[in-house]
Amino acid sequence: MRSGIFYGVGVGPGDPELMTLKAVSVLKAAPVLAVPRSADSKGEASLALSIVEKAVRLDEKELLDLPLPMTKDKAVLLKARQRAASRVVERLSSGLDVAFITLGDALLYSTFSYLVPLVREEMENVEVRVVPGIMAMSAAASALAMPLAEADEQVRIMPASYAMDEAGDALDGQGTIVFMKVNKVFDGLRALLREKGLLENAALVSHAGWPDEKITRDLSVVDAASLDYFSIVIVRKGDLRASI
Repeated sequence: MRSGIFYGVGVGPGDPELMTLKAVSVLKAAPVLAVPRSADSKGEASLALSIVEKAVRLDEKELLDLPLPMTKDKAVLLKARQRAASRVVERLSSGLDVAFITLGDALLYSTFSYLVPLVREEMENVEVRVVPGIMAMSAAASALAMPLAEADEQVRIMPASYAMDEAGDALDGQGTIVFMKVNKVFDGLRALLREKGLLENAALVSHAGWPDEKITRDLSVVDAASLDYFSIVIVRKGDLRASI
């Protein structure tokens, strides 16, 4: 009996119309959808699944719920990921293809990339395929009608809650800086931007690609308490307002 194929499927930033044709095709064919869910979400529906269900019928599929904690504790994370990988391997070993759905792209800040080596530890010859998805930063730049890079410019992506120690050096450099998940450190980031004289070069997009998408080009008026996990700040050197 053939082993199943383990797919990582990026479903885009939020708008189901931003899912690729390839993603929809794979999700329609896969009998099992692996659905990551925050272990702290108290049963709330997966955001990735809420996108998928607008484009793919789910009534004949197994939805494999994978609780994963939102924590920086590496031991806790590893245990949860190993448990999730074992559940995926059970289905793959039975010959069932498993499609792991993830917001944005499956290989950028996605749990899928952590599960692949753990699945391979249990199934050495497992076949892994990845379907790329539109990333939140692309959706944010599109909402702003702002180029992320032109000519020889560089782009740096920083997970804000992990990278504030390096943010100053990044802002002193060239090119565009994309700060992902800024909600917990927004006040500090705003103060740093003001100190560097770059506050007017920054824009914030919350829930890019969702119906409640919000664009703020004046960071001085943002209430940090109103921000959540899906908030991105893009800093572009030069005249930002001339680009949007």
